[in-house]
Amino acid sequence: MIRIVFVDDEINVLQAMRRTMHCMRDEWNMEFVSSGAAALESLTKTPADVLVCDMRMPGMDGWQVLAAVKTLWPQTVRMVLSGHAEPGAIMRSVGAAHQYLAKPCDGASLKAAIVQIQSLRRLLSNDRLATLVGRVGMLPTAPHIFQELLTCLQNPASSITDIAGIITRDVAMTANIMKLVNSAFFGSRRPITTPDRAVAYLGLDTLGALVLGHSVFKSGAVEDATVFSHEQLWQHSLRTAIAARAIALHEGFPIAAAEEAFLAGVLHDVGKMILRKRVPSADEPELSREEIVTQMRVYHAEVGAYLLGLWGFPTPIVEAVALHHTPSLASGTGLGLPAIIHIADRLTHRNDATSPAAGAGAVDLEPGLLQKLALEDHLPQWIESLEALDKETATP
Repeated sequence: MIRIVFVDDEINVLQAMRRTMHCMRDEWNMEFVSSGAAALESLTKTPADVLVCDMRMPGMDGWQVLAAVKTLWPQTVRMVLSGHAEPGAIMRSVGAAHQYLAKPCDGASLKAAIVQIQSLRRLLSNDRLATLVGRVGMLPTAPHIFQELLTCLQNPASSITDIAGIITRDVAMTANIMKLVNSAFFGSRRPITTPDRAVAYLGLDTLGALVLGHSVFKSGAVEDATVFSHEQLWQHSLRTAIAARAIALHEGFPIAAAEEAFLAGVLHDVGKMILRKRVPSADEPELSREEIVTQMRVYHAEVGAYLLGLWGFPTPIVEAVALHHTPSLASGTGLGLPAIIHIADRLTHRNDATSPAAGAGAVDLEPGLLQKLALEDHLPQWIESLEALDKETATP
């Protein structure tokens, strides 16, 4: 049974949540506490699967509680439920909270968010992966791109297009900004699916405060390129995104769906970043390069999908990332987003000189996929379309 701890210093709010969640008492083990200290004491006795925490509380406020839980119980999903927190407190909680829900939050929305989290856990093969993902705050960006973003933000002549162009070039930046802009704190009424729209919605002042004042986009360490290349990940992810959007448009999908395919393509391998940054523990010593590469290959899809799900990304994006190697397991019928990302990923690997699949005559697709979708004759058209895009991109 899933265990959930609700924390709020307002007794009336706690009582209202208790009444709202009463119908879930047979499925959830719930505890309602009125302070951060009481929450940590409760977790010390019995760790929880989910923590739902107010932000502004006396003594120990929400971001301090979240930070402590992230350190001590990283596998616990951390949700903010608040309506009158100071913007600075919310900004400090960005790296410690998985999701932000704004008060007043109706019971149905809160239940739906927790149920979604409960279903996400089924994505993971083992508990160690949940702990690994739980330690992630904001993903570290490539050092040279981080510096480029800082320089651009400090230049008064920089435009939204300039900033968005830099963010799109980094998988971590894209994931971070999409998490933020689609959270309840920023109040977007409809999902934002492209970095340029995200930057336009936030505005340069807010984005500058997030980056310069609150270190939302932190520069990562220079990685060992023999194990992981940030540059190669970006190149492959961007090419997959372009291919996914091209396939969606070729098949007559609306513009919004094509943009969603582009975002899923950018993020489909984000799990590799998490697995590369894993921290050795007492019961799991440091892995060799070969072991890291193997784990990245085996677990990156589920780990990336789990993180994006915790961050509140739309279900179609989460499903596409989770199943981009096995699209036949996806829900629904017809050419869905998981299949589009799978095809785009395989076509990109086929055309990538650094990939083992480079130059292969046949495209390494999931067996029977195109036959099931009755799209065998579309493959040559997709290949031709992508080759044309490559020529356009290569033209000086």
